[in-house]
Amino acid sequence: MSHPDEDPVTAPVAIPAEFRQRSSSAVEVPGSVLPPPPRRTNDWASVLIAIAFGLAFAWDLFEAIANLVGLLNYAAAADKRLNSFAWIILGAAIVLPPISYAIGLWIGRRRGPARLALVLFAALGASSCAALTLEALVR
Repeated sequence: MSHPDEDPVTAPVAIPAEFRQRSSSAVEVPGSVLPPPPRRTNDWASVLIAIAFGLAFAWDLFEAIANLVGLLNYAAAADKRLNSFAWIILGAAIVLPPISYAIGLWIGRRRGPARLALVLFAALGASSCAALTLEALVR
């Protein structure tokens, strides 16, 4: 079996013939061209879901721009200017919806329509919560 000086843990083990596998080079593959990948039938559904959620994110962006314009008009009517904190918060509220949408699309890009909708719904919820928090900080 093994030499008395060999370590029994690292010594080679003889594998019985019935448990041996053939090497991969012994397997013959008929033809050398792989079949084309299966076509996805849910592409249109994913596009429609992305467009629908894109409209919701566009609405959040519109709200952020409207908040900026409204607060600028309010400050002008009071003969005041917005401070740097307000500009940072309002700028973040404008940048947040497109970034959330892009991240949601990136995460859900290779998943099915249902998972894409779930990821975009979570991104929309996070974007809306952050927008409301940012709006509450300014007012």
